[in-house]
Parts: sequence; C-alpha cells; structure tokens
Amino acid sequence: MVALAILSLTILILTYFGSSFTLTRNAQIDTQAQAFARSYFDTVRANWSSKQAFNAAVLPTLTPPSGFSNPTASLSAVQTIGTQVVLRRITLQFTGPQNRSYRFSTEVVLPPL
Repeated sequence: MVALAILSLTILILTYFGSSFTLTRNAQIDTQAQAFARSYFDTVRANWSSKQAFNAAVLPTLTPPSGFSNPTASLSAVQTIGTQVVLRRITLQFTGPQNRSYRFSTEVVLPPL
C-alpha cells in the first residue's frame, strides 16, 4: 500500500513537471514572437519618421528569428483627410514553431512637419 502511494505521488509530480516545461516553452516562444513584432514595428516607425517616408509607405524587409517562417506584412489606410492618408495600419503575420500562427498589428500616424 505504501509503495502504491509513493508510486502515485511520483507519477503526479512527474506529470506536473512535464506540463510545466511545456507551458514554459510555449511562453518563451510567444515572448520571442512578440519581441520580433515589436522590433519590426519599431523599425517601421523609425523609417516613417518623416512625412515623405510615411507617404511613400515602404515596408522594411522581414527577417524572422530562427524557427519562425512565412512572414508577411500588409498595409492599409485607416483614416484619411481629403486625399491625405493620416493613419496606416500594419499587420504582421507569421508561423512559429509547432505551426502556431501569430498575427500582430499596429497603427502609425502621419508625423508632424
């Protein structure tokens, strides 16, 4: 009876640690995906810091971190005043390890003169 109790307790502890490692790994992958998206959006904002660059609307090239693939960035006009686009939305999509899909978006406003 004691051996069965010890065996049950051991299996319970090993199951807990196994699921804990999986959750930790998934959290690390999610954090890496968020860091990639944040870095890309920061690059866009830096490149579009002038009115001329914002109007050109050229997106930088995508270089995903190791383990991530199929990156695409799309651009859409969110708000215009007359014919001038004053707010753009950038959507970044890619696939991570374990075939998990990620989608991030941000909006960038026309910089002042």
